[in-house]
This record gives sequence, C-alpha cells and structure tokens, in this order.
Amino acid sequence: MTDRFAVLTFFSGLMACLIGLIYLFVSGAPLTMITVNGAALLIGILLAIAVKLSVRLTNSFVTLFAIIGSLSLFATATLGYAIEDARRWVLMGPFFIQTSLILLPLIALSFARIQSFWTMLAVIAASFAMAVQPDRAMAAMLFAAVAVTCWMRPSKWTFTASIFCAIAFLATLFLPDRLPAVPFVDHILWTAFDVNIMVGLSLWIGCLALICPIFFLPRNERTVIHFTFATCWFALIAAAAMGAYPTPIVGYGASAIIGYFLSLIFVQPAARMHPAVDSDTTRSPVTPPHLDRLLTSSAASVVRPA
Repeated sequence: MTDRFAVLTFFSGLMACLIGLIYLFVSGAPLTMITVNGAALLIGILLAIAVKLSVRLTNSFVTLFAIIGSLSLFATATLGYAIEDARRWVLMGPFFIQTSLILLPLIALSFARIQSFWTMLAVIAASFAMAVQPDRAMAAMLFAAVAVTCWMRPSKWTFTASIFCAIAFLATLFLPDRLPAVPFVDHILWTAFDVNIMVGLSLWIGCLALICPIFFLPRNERTVIHFTFATCWFALIAAAAMGAYPTPIVGYGASAIIGYFLSLIFVQPAARMHPAVDSDTTRSPVTPPHLDRLLTSSAASVVRPA
C-alpha cells in the first residue's frame, strides 16, 4: 500500500465510522449500539497496528490465512448462530459477530495478492460457505472481487474461482432469505433521510469515502489489490442500498468496522511483496488500459453536472 493510499484509506474509514456514530446518536439509537461501534473502531485500529508490526505478509502467511479464514467461514455456516434459517453469526457474550464481514474481504485480497491452487481453493470454500449460510450480499461481494482479479490477471486459477463464486451467488438467489430489516443496520441509506436530509446525505458521503481513495492514486500505481479492495466495499454498499443487508461502517455493526481496518493490512505495494511461486502473480500490477478507461469514465460520470 502506498503511503498515500494508506493514509487516505485509513482516514476514509475513520470518517465513515464517525459519521455512523453521529447518525446513531441523532437518530435515537440505543447507547449500547454507539458504544459497540466506538469500541469496534478502537479494536480495529489496534488490531491493524498489531498485525502490521508483528506479522510479515509473506506468500506463505497470506495463503495460510486464506485457507484458515475460509474454514472459519464454513464452520460458521454449519455451527454458527442461526436466525430465520440464516446461519451467519458467532456469539461472543451478548454480541453477534458476523465472521464474513471480517474474513471475506481479507480472503478476496489474499487471492488478489496471490493466485495459486491453494488460494483458489480457499476462495471456492469461502463461496460455498456463503451459499450454505446463505448470504446473498457476501456471496455477491466475493464474486465481484474475484471477477475483478480474473479480469486483471486472467489465469486458470482466477477463471476457476470466478466460476465457482458465480455458482455460489446464483445458489443464494434461489434460497430463502427471510431475515427482517433491523433498525439502524438495514435500509438506513434511505431511512436516514427521515431524520433529515443532512443526515441522509452524510451517510452516503461516508459510504462513498470508503471506496474513493483509489481515485487519488496515479494510474500507474493502481493495482489489482487496490481494485479488489474498492470492489469489496462497493459491493457491500450496493447490497445495503438494494436489500435488507448490513450497511458497512456507517450503520450499527462491529464486524464491518473491524474487517475494514484489518483489510488495510492486506493491501501492500507490489514492490514489497515476495516473489510469488505461481507465475501468474509476477505480472505487472499496473491497471490494464481497458479497466483504467472504465474507471476514469465512471469517475467522470459521477462528477459531471446534471
């Protein structure tokens, strides 16, 4: 992660979380929710610092983490706490921890860093876990992130992983999803406007802040890892806007906050990475021309006046 991207991404997450805390306060959320989100912010930052200082992100470590993370998600899908036939949580005292919001972005970033048989297997296992839970939003997020990796680094590993992630996502579309919307968690990108227009707009600004740091990178520094990071959080925001799924960072929920700050550790500059064993990972990480043109045109359409 370049220093510029590190600083921008950190402060973007911090700003989004503070906006979320203000939203919870002015909308009358219970004090417990505000406390949990504030504590998650502190825990996420401290964990990120601890991992950064104590762990060297070698290829072996990243691969091992991806495998262990996918097995943890599968364990949650089979042994975790269930609500309305959806088994997505682990209980820690009185708190519900959605493990996928912490681990799945890290697994997607691990695959963006290293494309090999083992990381592909980890992605496939994680996608299967999302189908078993079932969780449409997280399955869509993993598919989108892996598809971006496949587009920028096409190989047998990325193509196979994309196919399995697509199948898992399609499977969630045919499985029942009866979870009711939870106040201060789901649909808040729209219901926040009921408080007042400034609160509603601030939530959208907080969400956009999570994905905007990539636009401040020079074109020749944008890598598959940066695009995967942005894709993960864009997919979660889109899911929250379309259905009853947790709104990351700006809504109540410790898991997304911790997952966001931990995911910063897995976005490292290519120059500091060890050479990968698989030849597909040694390709230049610079943005492909077709994707760079798409990104530039998308950004222009956002800022173009009506």
